[in-house]
Amino acid sequence: MQKNIQILKGDARRIMLSLDLNLNKRYESFCLRVSCPQEGLSFEGDTQYVSSCDLCMIVPTTRIKITLLKLLHQIVTVSVGNVTVNGSITGYTIEGDRYFIGIAVSKPDRPSWKRFLGEKTWLSLHSEARQASL
Repeated sequence: MQKNIQILKGDARRIMLSLDLNLNKRYESFCLRVSCPQEGLSFEGDTQYVSSCDLCMIVPTTRIKITLLKLLHQIVTVSVGNVTVNGSITGYTIEGDRYFIGIAVSKPDRPSWKRFLGEKTWLSLHSEARQASL
């Protein structure tokens, strides 16, 4: 299922963030490091949503010292454990003191990303649900 999310910045700017929302698979949150060599910037955050081709991460606003508008559609490097893939920031929004940042994984790096996700733990609603007794 493909879903578009509108992100508003002021009154004049609208940025569309398109995420591939596969509701069948949910992963536990994990920490990522994102680097943008063009801006000499790197930051860490936790995933909120992950798919085989994109992700959304949560980053406290205090960890990023420049405006994210400069980073839109620029190549970034995403690192987690021993896996490093390239991608681009497709959009962001600010909620309270946190950024929600959308990143699309580059097509050549998607097989590596999919292998990494294949090793991650899926959240299971059945395992966390309590059994009812009659």
